[in-house]
Amino acid sequence: MNTALSSSSMLQESEAQHLILRKMKKILTIRGRSKDRRNDGKTPLIKESNNNVQDGYDPEDKGYDTPFAQNTLNTRKEVAEHLNVAPDATSSTCEDDQCLIQISVSEHFPKLPTPDQNLNQHLVHVQEAVLHELKRLRPVLEHKELMEFLIDCYHRQTFDHLHSLLQNATSTQNSFVLMNWVLHIYQSEELLGHPDLQEMDPIKKVNHSLVSGWEAKAKAKLLENVQREVRQSLDKILQIEIGQEHCDPDEAYVGLYMDTIQCVGAKCNEAKKISSDLSDEVQDVCFQELLIFVRRYTTEQTEALGKKAEMDEPETIHFLKTLKTCKELKRYVQTTGKKNHLLMEMVEMLENMEASTLNLLMDIVTDIAESHLKKYFKSDRRRFCLCSDIEQYFPKLPYAFDEQQRVMDEAYKVIVGLYFKHLIQSNQKKLKKCWPDIGETVTEDAELLHNTISDLAPGVQQQNHILLKVTEILDCNDIDAHKITAANMQKKCHIKSEDMKRLLQWKGLSKREVQEVLDALPPDLQPTPDPDIQLRSGRSWCCCFTCFLPAGED
Repeated sequence: MNTALSSSSMLQESEAQHLILRKMKKILTIRGRSKDRRNDGKTPLIKESNNNVQDGYDPEDKGYDTPFAQNTLNTRKEVAEHLNVAPDATSSTCEDDQCLIQISVSEHFPKLPTPDQNLNQHLVHVQEAVLHELKRLRPVLEHKELMEFLIDCYHRQTFDHLHSLLQNATSTQNSFVLMNWVLHIYQSEELLGHPDLQEMDPIKKVNHSLVSGWEAKAKAKLLENVQREVRQSLDKILQIEIGQEHCDPDEAYVGLYMDTIQCVGAKCNEAKKISSDLSDEVQDVCFQELLIFVRRYTTEQTEALGKKAEMDEPETIHFLKTLKTCKELKRYVQTTGKKNHLLMEMVEMLENMEASTLNLLMDIVTDIAESHLKKYFKSDRRRFCLCSDIEQYFPKLPYAFDEQQRVMDEAYKVIVGLYFKHLIQSNQKKLKKCWPDIGETVTEDAELLHNTISDLAPGVQQQNHILLKVTEILDCNDIDAHKITAANMQKKCHIKSEDMKRLLQWKGLSKREVQEVLDALPPDLQPTPDPDIQLRSGRSWCCCFTCFLPAGED
């Protein structure tokens, strides 16, 4: 009986020693039961209890007096000291070294930053703290084969921390900072890939599911922030444009498209620093917002320019600015965007806006020219004031050079066409009373017009050939001369048949002579048939007299 009790006592003591670190609460419960059994007067349990007391085990000392337990406790205290955790961490609430490591990681990991703290600086602090602890604890934990567990703890703690930072990232800037740190710094030589940690190779121990899961959430948050910020910025840009009355300064002339491109481009460029795929996704979001902006801009601008065109003296600078804005926005999306329905829709809207703006400008030019020419061909005064009016409405602006060139090229055609129309509608006999030499006057006017347009838009293509040829027609004395001059004129200028016919009739040729001249033209120089034989007013006349050869060619 005594042998059995002795064996039972030794077995339970051995079990208590091996389970003391992991089963402390259970052991304390068993000890409580041992007291109850002693009260029951059962001899084997009393002896067992006595043996425990003799071996140095006392329920009141929480089991730390046995040699094994004391040795374990000393070891854990040493680990706790190395981990820089509080002494009470070795109590029964912490069962093993891994528990101590978890406490250490939690205590040494930087706390979340306050709203006014710089996120970049905070991440540098995190980076330095993690790297410092990994390097410091390596000698202590490596021989205990706990280094891998430490790395895993810091890895999980880091991403728990990053999730919290992500929730507070309400700006694209902070979203970019977080994504850049995770993708380009966390696993680089600056942290997990640090030379001092190469032997442990912590990068191989990274839990990639944690990384990819965080990346997905971070990208969704980034795109959400990008959409909100771009929309707000573009709305503000448009509101400033709508409220702007004047745009004389260079900055105001280019401000709209530059601010717009910078708003969109900055997000895409920042995303490109992280990855090209992310940049593509950010650009898609930006272009969706840009499409909304372009749609609103073209609607607002069409209405605004329509009202300005109806003014007595419209400021053409607003129209030139619109042409510039549309051209630059179109160039930007075509050179940087992917060819898809978003891009094509934007380009179409911008091109329509350009065409509408140019049409409005030509309407203005037509009104100016018509108002002057109606009086000019009936006045005794030989003063061609139209050129000074054009200079007044389209002053030379260095920052609007390209738009001025484009507009003047079209205006040149319109004015020449209207001049020709009013000339052949005039009564030649009455006109000779005011203009003794009609041919000379027309030539002078044509040269003045070309010089004026060339001064406003240097390098503009010469468009006045039709007027210069009027003198040659007027100087013809026989039908053969008319045939040669008409052929030469048709070769240089593309004239519709009705316009050529009216010119010859205005000169004084009979219907038979006119038809003879037209029939004599070579087949390839026959005037273009014109189904609408009635005189047209306005800009349609400019389409009849487009001359493509440079000045000076015969």
